[in-house]
Amino acid sequence: MMIKMTSGVLYTEEYGEQLNDLILEAFHFSFDKWHEKKVWDDDFERYSIIENGVMLAQISVFKMKMLINGKKKEVLQLGGVATREEYRGKGLSREIMEHILAKYPDTPAFLHGGNSVVDFYPKFGFKPFQYKQPYIECKLQNQGEMIKLDIKDPKVDMYLKERNQYSKILDCLNQYSIDWFHLLYSFENNIYEIPQLDLMFVAKQKDNRLMIYDIVAKRNVTFEEIAPHLCFEGVHIIEFDFNPDWLGFNYKMREYKIDDCNPFVRGDLGVKGEYMIPGMMTT
Repeated sequence: MMIKMTSGVLYTEEYGEQLNDLILEAFHFSFDKWHEKKVWDDDFERYSIIENGVMLAQISVFKMKMLINGKKKEVLQLGGVATREEYRGKGLSREIMEHILAKYPDTPAFLHGGNSVVDFYPKFGFKPFQYKQPYIECKLQNQGEMIKLDIKDPKVDMYLKERNQYSKILDCLNQYSIDWFHLLYSFENNIYEIPQLDLMFVAKQKDNRLMIYDIVAKRNVTFEEIAPHLCFEGVHIIEFDFNPDWLGFNYKMREYKIDDCNPFVRGDLGVKGEYMIPGMMTT
């Protein structure tokens, strides 16, 4: 069987149908909404085995332009590892994985695997690591102004394209297409703007906790400036799904675990100290 590589530029409607058929079986959702946005480019590659027009297995590769300790570095993120049920145990995912790692032998890589496959990735040199999540304890004043944005509002795309503030600990400089994936599938109703500060943020409240998944800023801004505009009643703890060092405030870190989601890394990312891989950049 031959391994086929398809990038965003080479993507076709036929390939999309083959991919969706496999992803629907493996993960029970479709990439249609994301593909319709046409935000793919050559930084996103898919490696698949197709037989008689049917995709049997696939792995995606996102060539990430990272900012780590203030320096630019290329890192691979692997995702969407899927094999049709009747073809599992035949070594198809192993074949694709070996092909990818042979193509990028010296490039650090990371991925997230479910509980059922935690023994698979160490065979290829991936090592598990523990997330640390930033958080603060505070009570919001609810004095400022924030505006809820419709996902179809052109401002959403504008903010993503004009993002200009990044963590120096660990961040991604080319996550535009992945941002759209998460907004479309997870945060359609959780997008807000603070126009006075030229920023957009993504957040959800659960009881007295506010999880801020992303802050997209076009200029330098501090969390002290942002906090008064966060109008969420009863919040006592704010958690961050990214490294918020660039916001210029003191925060704490604690161990963080997502159900059925285990992070693995291969090679040396070169990160110093405690960090997390932002949820909005994961595939």
